[in-house]
Amino acid sequence: MGMKFSNNELLAWGLQLLLMSFSAYFFWMFLRLSSLGAGFSLVIELTLSNCILVEVSYPVLFDWVSCLFVASVCYISSWVMVYSSFYMSHEIHFRRFCFLVLLFVVAMNLLILNPSMLTLMVGWDGLGVVSFLLVVYYMDSDSYAAGMLTIFSNRVGDVLFIIFISVSCAELGFDWYGLMVCMEESVGMALGACIVLGSMTKSAQVPFSAWLPAAMAAPTPVSALVHSSTLVTAGVYISMRYNFLISGSLSVGLLCVSLLTFYLAGLGALVEMDIKKLVALSTLSQVSMMMMAISMGFVSLAFFHLLVHAFFKALMFLCVGAIMSMSKGVQDIRSLSKMPEKLPVVSSWLVVSVMCLCGVPFMSGFYSKDVIVEGVLGGFSGGFLSLLILGTVLTTSAYSFRMLALLFKDAEVGDSGLYAEPMFSNVENGLAPSLFGLGFMALISGRVLPALVLEMKVHVELDFYWKSLILLFFVIGMILGCFLVFHKSWHVNFVKTVSRPVRFLNHMFFLSLLSGWWLGSKSMKLISGFVMNIENFWITKVVWSWGVGKVAQYLGTLSRSYSENYLNMLVFVSLNFLLSVFLGYMVYTHYWG
Repeated sequence: MGMKFSNNELLAWGLQLLLMSFSAYFFWMFLRLSSLGAGFSLVIELTLSNCILVEVSYPVLFDWVSCLFVASVCYISSWVMVYSSFYMSHEIHFRRFCFLVLLFVVAMNLLILNPSMLTLMVGWDGLGVVSFLLVVYYMDSDSYAAGMLTIFSNRVGDVLFIIFISVSCAELGFDWYGLMVCMEESVGMALGACIVLGSMTKSAQVPFSAWLPAAMAAPTPVSALVHSSTLVTAGVYISMRYNFLISGSLSVGLLCVSLLTFYLAGLGALVEMDIKKLVALSTLSQVSMMMMAISMGFVSLAFFHLLVHAFFKALMFLCVGAIMSMSKGVQDIRSLSKMPEKLPVVSSWLVVSVMCLCGVPFMSGFYSKDVIVEGVLGGFSGGFLSLLILGTVLTTSAYSFRMLALLFKDAEVGDSGLYAEPMFSNVENGLAPSLFGLGFMALISGRVLPALVLEMKVHVELDFYWKSLILLFFVIGMILGCFLVFHKSWHVNFVKTVSRPVRFLNHMFFLSLLSGWWLGSKSMKLISGFVMNIENFWITKVVWSWGVGKVAQYLGTLSRSYSENYLNMLVFVSLNFLLSVFLGYMVYTHYWG
């Protein structure tokens, strides 16, 4: 008998083929544009002046960055769709879920392909709205709270980008390429500040970091997309596109914020017991490293690490989701053990993704992350900042190997374990296509991408002393991560001694209170007061009822009375025209005469 597929599986594989075809097409576009030169780009501008009165254009930019990014997003999304058919096999509204995920991918691609901030807001706001719908997908109070925190944090970025559009249109015009012309230093600084702060909201930099772990309330396939190649990378992509506005004090500020965010996420991951949040914190730390590279001017390296990270982080989330599914939803990493015996294929790919995350030599992460660390270290002669950069290597390897040690250790008393042993092989067989599809790219992307793109071939000359220190800090972090797991007595005493700092780290420095409850309540009070005092009273009752409204009502009555007679209407229109010309002449002679 042949294989039988359910309706959900047929739908998932159909969407997989659709997304894979888009990925292949944009990768072909990338190869064609690369063959014409790295600086070659194609702009298709859709003019809407025939449809509306105002001349408005909708530009679409095809260059090696946008085409390669869209190809990567579609490739990852295609395998996530296949994974969803197994992970959410009992979901009643699976078609609705697939539709939301597809909208999420479309919004991300619109953001990537639009060079104009005015049209880019379509994809930016689309990501915000659809991400809220996906976070609250399970429809409980926790998911709703996480969704509100996510959407309110991202709305700050919307406001900043609207300010960016207003200032750029007022100073430079409506053309999307107007930012490339010479501008005043003050205008450039204001626009750069809007870009940096707006990008920080989507990339979850301090103080907007609390929404990222909260977004784990979404289904695991959504988390694989959000934390690999879509939502959190949107802020990084905007910073890359407008990097010419980020200089001077803005670069220094972005560097400090990215380092602070990295250590916030890294130290939090060292004490986190929720396996899904642990992987989310690792994403936050790697996004901070991309922002750090942008602040130092290594834009191509940041994009290189963004693509490599997208592949191995999506693979890591699929492996973690498989472990959670087979353990009946257990997310406490202390209750999971002996994974290589129970899920050998999943465990193998999890090890691959962790090695890429740590930057183990000759893995994909080594070619992107290690070059960023070397490049940043090469920009400093030494001192405390260099020590902080080396600490990022130690922290990453520590929390990564701590997670592996907890998952691979022997079972303990109270371990929930994994049940229904005979079904493991069947489940792994169902997940194998997604794991192999993403795992293949996670293995080869670090070596293949620099061979295809000349801008990613960055050679950093660093002393043997610094290279040895990088490797030494990696080994120390690996030992520290395993030490935290296997030396239980020391670990228990350590946690008791520093219980308050651990609680402080587990709650993300209590940033959720700042970015969620406190900021949201204060903003709502301010807006409600503005609406009550300004809009409802002054504009509605004073200005309109007593002033402009009376004049408009009188002119309307006068217009209706004159319109009854054709000759009177012509006289009325002529008088209005002469009055307008007279007022314009008076204003001109007063100010410019």
